[in-house]
Amino acid sequence: MILLYRCSFSKKILFLLLLMVHFSAFAQCKLNMTFKTGDKYPLMFEAPENSGVFFDVYTEAARRIGCKLIITRLPKQRIHEALKKGDLDFYPAASFSEKRAEYLHYIEVGITTKEYGLSSTKIPAIKNLSQLKEYPNLFWLMEANSSKSELAAALGIKTQQINYMNIEKFIKFVNQRPKYEYFYIADKEIFDTFLVNHKVTDLISHGLRTHTNCCGKAKPMFLGFSKRSKHYRAIANEAFNDKENVSATNQVSKLTTNSLVHRLAVALQNMKQEGVTEEIYNKWYPQPER
Repeated sequence: MILLYRCSFSKKILFLLLLMVHFSAFAQCKLNMTFKTGDKYPLMFEAPENSGVFFDVYTEAARRIGCKLIITRLPKQRIHEALKKGDLDFYPAASFSEKRAEYLHYIEVGITTKEYGLSSTKIPAIKNLSQLKEYPNLFWLMEANSSKSELAAALGIKTQQINYMNIEKFIKFVNQRPKYEYFYIADKEIFDTFLVNHKVTDLISHGLRTHTNCCGKAKPMFLGFSKRSKHYRAIANEAFNDKENVSATNQVSKLTTNSLVHRLAVALQNMKQEGVTEEIYNKWYPQPER
């Protein structure tokens, strides 16, 4: 009788200990999102201010899976070094590149985005980036460590990389260096915000032409999750098509259903379906006059 009591008591203690470990791990769950230090309003303000679309979307997604969102702001090169090592968990909006796909897994955020090209008004409408090769004095301006450097190299287009790049800086390049032609790609949400803030309907008054059809159609935004993160678990993707290029929608691996990163992906998907992501986006996104 005493032996049975001791066994029963031991099982209860073991159960309580396991329960404590479970809730302790749950309470300590942290997702470390990283972003560059510069301003990318309405997505995120300049560091140290973290307000914007990304903060609200990922704070809610983290809350839904019982985690706390931690934000680390760093220069872009250091960000990717940390993601390669798994020191940080994810980047909120990552452009796809085969090189980055070696250490990032792409997950749909629930936001649709588009890219516009900008140049001086002397450059006629660009409908394909390969057209930029027709201008020998042209430099494609982009931020240091941009994924677009791979594309530019493949197309044979000269580049100039800047630590932090935005539309204001691009205007200065175009107007202060007339001997050269410059090209820059801006996200639609950044472009529209510039128009609203400067109370204009286009960039002609700033000496710029906008190439709305240069860089593909509207497409889903993807976050890049570190494959070295402690939260990452994946298996071979049986739906992977090896006859097509690796892409954000054709990845070699897929998330395991019992992983925290999979729960994050599901939370983001649910937020999109419920209209929560759109509501957050519209709260921050200024609507320009057309």
